[in-house]
Amino acid sequence: ARLTHSYFRREDWKFGQREDWRYTKMAMDMPRSWWIVSFFAVGVAQQPMLIGLTLPSYTVHFVDAPLGWPDMLAAVCAAAGLLTAWVSDNQLRAFMLENERLASEGLPRMQLLQSGLWRYSRHPNYFGEQLFWWSFALFAAGLGQWYMAGGALFNSLVLASVTVMTETKMLRNWSTERAALYREYIHTTSPSYPSPASLGPAAPTNAESQAQRSETGLSSIKAVESGVSGKKEMANVQYM
Repeated sequence: ARLTHSYFRREDWKFGQREDWRYTKMAMDMPRSWWIVSFFAVGVAQQPMLIGLTLPSYTVHFVDAPLGWPDMLAAVCAAAGLLTAWVSDNQLRAFMLENERLASEGLPRMQLLQSGLWRYSRHPNYFGEQLFWWSFALFAAGLGQWYMAGGALFNSLVLASVTVMTETKMLRNWSTERAALYREYIHTTSPSYPSPASLGPAAPTNAESQAQRSETGLSSIKAVESGVSGKKEMANVQYM
């Protein structure tokens, strides 16, 4: 439901406006065999994942046991995962809308989102999703069927590969300046779980960014004025 909502919100509630860039890339890399590869890689491969992720519900339904502390822990962590994904999605949405506004006004866009949860994790939305599924698997593990977490593990491995693909694409397609900023972001910020150990400074707010842009502009004007004034003084000296 979260991914579906994020997709339609990003596409202004229109269906089928853009294809997932990963599928487009795979189609371009394998033009002749894409028709069969897509059947297995896109259609068939996702079914074991979906079944694996939902297997803990089978355990919960058929194992008759009273609620215990693992169930309480799983419920709290699952709610925390949903909340983390929801907050980080909204922060990303606000960042994108703000950049659209800046672009429409002819102002430079903000290069990176490094505020909120994104200050402590490069992909807090992915972390929230993983926390939910692992918490769901904990319901089965608490009933002695720890192997029901296989679906969550498989999903985590797939998401890890998707994360690498996404960051590689960004670094390849972004400008040199923006890519350099993101490489620094990689070195200072956790890839998944929010970590206070992240060394990156807090990103400036929009008001602070506007002030910095204004200060930069004023500094440039003052530098030009100083240069002109200096040239005039040199000219006066030469003609004395």
